[in-house]
Amino acid sequence: MIGYVCKYTPVEALESMGAEMVRVEPSVVNFDRADALMHPNACSYAKAVLEEFAKGRYDGLVLTTCCDSIRRLYDVLRDAYPEKFFWMLDVPRVVNGFSAGIFAKRIRALAEAYGRYAGAEPDENALRELLLRRAAAAGLRGAPENPDGPRVGIVGARYGNGFRNVLEDAGARIVFDMTCAGMERRLPPPAGDIPVPEGYARALLNQLPCLRMADAAGRRDYLAGFADELDGVVCHTVKFCDIYSYEYASLRRRAKLPILKLETDTTPQCEGQLRTRAEAFLESLRAAKGKKPAAARAAGKKDENLFVLGIDSGSTSTNAAVLNGKAELVASCTVRTGAKVGDSADRVLREVLKKAGLAREGLAAIVATGYGREAIPFAGRAVTEITCHARGARYFNPKVRTILDIGGQDSKAIRLNGRGEVADFAMNDKCAAGTGRFLEAMARTLELGIAELGPVSLRSKKDVTISSMCTVFAESEVISLIAQNCEKADIARGVHRAIAGKACSLLAIARVHPEPEYMMTGGVARNPGVVRAVEEKLGAELFLCPDPEIVGAVGAALFALDDWKGK
Repeated sequence: MIGYVCKYTPVEALESMGAEMVRVEPSVVNFDRADALMHPNACSYAKAVLEEFAKGRYDGLVLTTCCDSIRRLYDVLRDAYPEKFFWMLDVPRVVNGFSAGIFAKRIRALAEAYGRYAGAEPDENALRELLLRRAAAAGLRGAPENPDGPRVGIVGARYGNGFRNVLEDAGARIVFDMTCAGMERRLPPPAGDIPVPEGYARALLNQLPCLRMADAAGRRDYLAGFADELDGVVCHTVKFCDIYSYEYASLRRRAKLPILKLETDTTPQCEGQLRTRAEAFLESLRAAKGKKPAAARAAGKKDENLFVLGIDSGSTSTNAAVLNGKAELVASCTVRTGAKVGDSADRVLREVLKKAGLAREGLAAIVATGYGREAIPFAGRAVTEITCHARGARYFNPKVRTILDIGGQDSKAIRLNGRGEVADFAMNDKCAAGTGRFLEAMARTLELGIAELGPVSLRSKKDVTISSMCTVFAESEVISLIAQNCEKADIARGVHRAIAGKACSLLAIARVHPEPEYMMTGGVARNPGVVRAVEEKLGAELFLCPDPEIVGAVGAALFALDDWKGK
């Protein structure tokens, strides 16, 4: 079995010689071997391919000269596995008759090398017949996975297992996949008067160009041709790979469609935030078209004496809110999220019902949100925290246009349009820097309770800088400042200013384009030191509701009310 990673790989040439060709779709848990053999800051996809190859499934690998990380991967693999077959294919960057001739010679060299390795001979007739069969079979198409879902195109870098499944599971209808992992190989067979190698090489080079080709205008033209058939575009990038970030920036400037940027590192650990981003994006596309999921259209009653529940299952706290039929807040409750999401949800349900004076049967509808939303069995449906925070924020202040939510382990920046719908959003990555977990660690180091940290920082009289947002490194900085006899108040304020910088950079770097009025939600909004630091950084006042932790739960309850009323 020979693996490959690039669409310019002459797969059919080797298959006509008896090779079993498989596109490498890595799914790895860690990069321990790759970090030792390559570099921690190498492209995460290249490292994932190395980890996948180390599992022993492949007899060899054909790579192309697409970037420095893949070149380094080739060198490492060839040294680590000298008994395996490896080939680095140099792909021309331009497409013309001369480059096709050069590429044909390079394909011949690859085929001859594989023949020596496998004991096979290149056969032009077998290659022509294979191309003819593939061309005939290319006309068969299956039905779309989600014919009623938002129509989405995928652009950007190659991805690993699960990425497309996340989008389709969230309800997307994939109109096209322009990544290296998704484009179909529809190669026309060589004309009778053209030698097979040259015709085959030209067909490979004439595929929709990747961004590394000299003339990538074909990508823009292809996307423009689908402009009227799309509701949005998902742009995929790989950690430590910059080239497809340029395409994303270009799309942001030119395209009139909503665009979601998703960065993966091929590990399962990123799937949670990946799923939340994808679902929130699709929810915003449905809202823009006035569509709602089927569950939201099922009910039809209008009862002013009903009660609904929204529950927000966060990493640190689980929050619940009960609204009546007039959308008035009847009761709310917050409990600490324990080791099991379901247990925390059961506990907050009991407590909020007790506060509201209701029995479980008195709830007409329940909607869940938050990172644990899918693990709450008694909820009628789940909505992402992005959409629920937007809805909840407008409930407390209809003028809000930008929301900064800092929770226990992630931060979110959300911009709303004039109708209160999500216009754009950004989330931090898997790192919990600048979140509630970070604050807890800093408070512990300063021997303060988490509730004390904010008030203490307001007494600061001297500027202190915390340069690192990594919890481990920041803790070392704090310890050094303590050793220098710095005041706790000054250190605490330095911590809060660092968090404010991280939060505001989320708005700027992700190009959310924040607009007044601003609102801060999440448990960190209870910290007056962080609130002041963010206001200083923004140069604007933040709106705070009395209980900033329940904003998402209130938004979920409003969706539950919609469900009951059939909106």
